Order: sequence, then structure tokens, then C-alpha cells
Amino acid sequence: MTKTANILLFGGTTEGKAAANWLNDMGFSYHYSTKTPTSFRVHEGCQKLEQAMTAEDMKQFCQAQQINLIVDAAHPFAKDLHWNIHRCAHELGIPHLRVERSFGAQSDSQQVHYVASLEEMTRHCHAKGYTKILSLMGVKSVGTLHRSLPEKKLWYRILDRPLSWFEALNTGVEKQQVIASLQFDNLNDADSLIEEQGIEALLTKDSGHNGLIDQKIELAEKYQIPLIIMERPVMPEFTKIAKCRADLRQYMEANYVLPKSDLAHGYTTGTCATICARAAATLLISGLCDDDETVSLPDGALVSMAIHTSDKEQDSAYATVIKNSGDDPDLTDGMVIGCRIRYNETGSIRFVQGEGVGTVRLPGLGLPIGGPAINKVPRQMITHELQALVKEYDLVNASFDVEVFIPQGKRLAEKTFNPRLGIEGGLSIIGSTGRIKPFSSEAYVASIVRQLDVVKDNKATEVVFNSGGRSERYLKKHFNTLPSHSFVQYGNYIGEALKVANGKGIERVSMGIMTGKAVKLAAGNLDTHSRKVVMDKAFISHVVKEAGYSDEQLEKVEQITMARELENLFPFEAEEPFFKLLKQKCEEVARREVKDFELNIILINNEGKLLI
Repeated sequence: MTKTANILLFGGTTEGKAAANWLNDMGFSYHYSTKTPTSFRVHEGCQKLEQAMTAEDMKQFCQAQQINLIVDAAHPFAKDLHWNIHRCAHELGIPHLRVERSFGAQSDSQQVHYVASLEEMTRHCHAKGYTKILSLMGVKSVGTLHRSLPEKKLWYRILDRPLSWFEALNTGVEKQQVIASLQFDNLNDADSLIEEQGIEALLTKDSGHNGLIDQKIELAEKYQIPLIIMERPVMPEFTKIAKCRADLRQYMEANYVLPKSDLAHGYTTGTCATICARAAATLLISGLCDDDETVSLPDGALVSMAIHTSDKEQDSAYATVIKNSGDDPDLTDGMVIGCRIRYNETGSIRFVQGEGVGTVRLPGLGLPIGGPAINKVPRQMITHELQALVKEYDLVNASFDVEVFIPQGKRLAEKTFNPRLGIEGGLSIIGSTGRIKPFSSEAYVASIVRQLDVVKDNKATEVVFNSGGRSERYLKKHFNTLPSHSFVQYGNYIGEALKVANGKGIERVSMGIMTGKAVKLAAGNLDTHSRKVVMDKAFISHVVKEAGYSDEQLEKVEQITMARELENLFPFEAEEPFFKLLKQKCEEVARREVKDFELNIILINNEGKLLI
């Protein structure tokens, strides 16, 4: 494509800020539109628009600025805005792309009830006879609930912002009915109110994982009280729905000229936590917090990052950022990461448990058992910045508790290696350099090292290597007496995994490998990633000849486009000549990296059958 992108981005949300980062990493500038003023600092060369826009306003702006792409990353419940954007895009013939937040499936909890509208929600409350109700819906619904449920005793949880306070009190509710929350990572204030006041029902919107829907459901289940959830409004049709950076990049590459051809670097969870720790501590000490904060990386380089949110209570302060992983596939890209800082009287910097950060339960990670899963280098980075602030402000005997949090960490951790590493309930705060190289193997190999350190410290002598979740499920059925930490995923890094396994006290390694990776390994490739190596049909033909097959069978092999098609040409049996020889060649290549353990290769077909 030769088209240059002129972009109007509707934000004001976590997704809006993440989309701004993604576009900037690709080299695009944008106009960032919000209904009200925001502290978000747009990237260089970009423009802020801080006013409500009707469909006609949008149309005039798009025509004046020659906008040729509208990106809607506004809140899912901003119904009028979504349809105004759609109307403008349709009338001007402009592509209309939606950056959507993550939503789970509807909960099957007995405490959860779904309604289609605010009116249906209030009717439900009347019908059920609830008298003490806590609304977790934000400030926009306060007026309607106050008018519709006048005989009920309601409390309203809102963000502690001057505009939110004004809107809430302007509806006529009493100040003591309002919980102005600083908590972006948990619902502790709501938890306390439920217990103190005997709350009978909770109200909320289905605003997705960023809206803490998981924690709200857990709260309802903890107290066995109903949670009434208002379903998301009907959205217009979009040209494209992007749920992550990769989706957006794919669309932009296909339709516009990318100003930057190089892939963007990102920053680790450790760097994000350090930025937040310094910003929060500065706010606690001085009462001030800039729009962005700067810290030192381990190599001495400086990095700055925009602050997403921040606030201060009497004895604590917090700050958050939006994680920018660069062009590296990362679960936490676009997520909120934060840190809360409190004074303590220990005389030292103490790391305490935060929401969404895992708790260490097994040895092998070099971290205190029972403490938060914050790795050594991030701890050093945070400690360095806090000590620098103590010196800068000439504080005497100041010491702090450091509480790193990731609101979506508990949910995301289920997709990581953390459970097998003995880390429960959340993600790890990691990073040895502070930076993330795009598509680097560094993070994955580091995860292999951590897994095998846990194996060593728990004195496991038998390990089962596998390439991923599917092959691991097949292998666990066979090796069903082994503990979870004995199963180690190597991804594509077979050679690295075998090297690291040496010297760990392991006596036997069983390595499961599916046909597609097996033909690459047998050909001598210890890194089987598709960016490094593709299926070598000439090598496969050589194996077929060596196994003694006819020219007719060889011709069939030469027609395949995927390695797993070999499973249709040859019986997947232990004594079948082709697979027997393939297994042997895999073992010959892999054993070059083995020093002190027995290795057995296990071939796995697409249906999960094992050749041991």
C-alpha cells in the first residue's frame, strides 16, 4: 500500500493509551480525542482534542484534517459516542477500527445476574427487595440510581477526582454515600463497606477485565450476595476489531505505509514497576507527581514513561503506567502495572504482596518463600531509585514498603509458566536488562532456566520436556505420577533447554516432540522456530529413501506442504521404518548437548499418540 495514514483516535481509556503507544511504535502520528481534559501526554507530533464531539463535529474535523482512519478505543459503555463515530465514518467512507478490551465469557456463578439496561437493573432491585445496595458502576449512573431507588440505602463507588465528586454530589446524594476510591488494583474499600454495612446487593457494568469484573464476581461469591451486571450495549459494525498490538499492526501493514520499518523495543514489567515506584514515592514525599517519570536501567541508560494514574493518601501513594512491550508478543502489553509506596518503621525497603503479583511457594527462584514474585534485578532497580530519592530530599531514617500490583495479573498468570514454578496467584515482575528486544529468545530461555532451577531445588530426577500446552497435555496422561514442576516447556529452544538441564541433578529427560518440529530437529536444527528454519523437504526425502521406501512413496512425500501430512503417508507406529529412523536422528542431534543425563525422544502425532 502507498497510502499515508491520517488518524483520529478516540481514547480516554487504558486501551486508548495502549493504542497510542502501538501507533507511535509503528511511526504513526494521531489526533487523540477525549470528552474531558486528561493528563495523558500524547507522543511527539501528535495532537490532543479535549472536548465532546457530535457526529457533525467529527465529520467537519475529519474533512478539515483529511482523516482517513478512525480508531475507536473509547469505553465500551460510551454508546452514543460509538454510534456517532460510526455515523461519521459511514458518511465519509472512512475505515472505522475498534480497539477492544478483553472480556471473559458470561459468569455461571449463582451470585451473578445479567440485565440489559439500567432500568431493568432498578426493576430487579425493587422486585428482590434489596434495601442496602453498593453501586460499583461509576459516577455516570449515580443520578439515575438515586432517582429510581429513593427508598433504598445506596452507596456509590467513584474515582476520587474533582469532576467525579462534582457530578455525584450534584445529583443530590449525600457525601457519606460516596466512596471516592484511589484503588486501581483492588476492591478493598468496597470489601470493607460490605462487611460494615451489611450490603445486600452489588451493581456493576460488564466493563471487562480492565473494569475488574473478575474481582467483583469474587467479592459477590465471598459474601454470598447477588451481583447484578448490566450487559454491554450493542456496538455498531466495524471495519476491523483489534484486540492486541499484533491485530492493529496487521491491519496497518495491509492498508497503509508504515513510517517505521524497524520493530520497536519495549520495557519489562520490572522497568514499569520501577517507574511507578519512583513516581509514587515522589508523590508521597513531595505531594507532586509529573506526567512522566525517568529511571535508570541496569546499564545506566535513562528511560522515561508516561504516568497513567496517580494519587496520594495520608500515609501512602500510588502510580500506574500502561505497559509497552514493543513488537514482542507479551501477555502484559497494554496492561496496567502499578506500585503503591508506604512509609514503614523497619529502617529498610521491604517488598510486600500486591494484587496480581504472584506469591513464591517453592525454592529455586532465589526469592523469599511466601514473598512477592519480584525478581532480583527489579528489586535492585526499585531500591536504587528509592535510595536516590531519600538522598535527594535529605530524609533521615526514611524507609518504605513497596507493593507492586497488576490488576489483571491473577487472570493472566494462568497462561504463563508461573504455576509450575511454584508461583501462585499472579505474574512475576521480571527483567534482567530492563528492555524487551522484539521477538527475542531471551525471555523464553530465561523461563526455561527458572523452570529447571525449580526442578533442581525440589530434587526432581526425572523431567519431561515438551514444546507447549498441547503436547504437555498428551505427555501428562502418560507420566501421570510426576509433579507439575517436572514438566518443562522448551517452545522452540531445544538446544538451550538441553544445555541448561546439565548439572541440575536430573537423571532422565523424556523429550516430547510433534512431527513438525521433529523433522527440523532431525535435520540438525536445535532451534526450530519458523523464523530460523522451515521444513526441509529434501532432508525428509533422504530419510524416506534411507528407510527403504519406494519411488512411488517418495513422490507422495514430495507433494506435502506440511510435515504433519507424513502421519497420513506412514503408519504412526514404533516399528514403522520412517518414524523409527526419524526418532533415531532426533536423538543423535539432541544428544550432542547432553552431558550427564539419559535422554529419550518421544514422537507425538496430531491426535496425541506417543511413540516412546
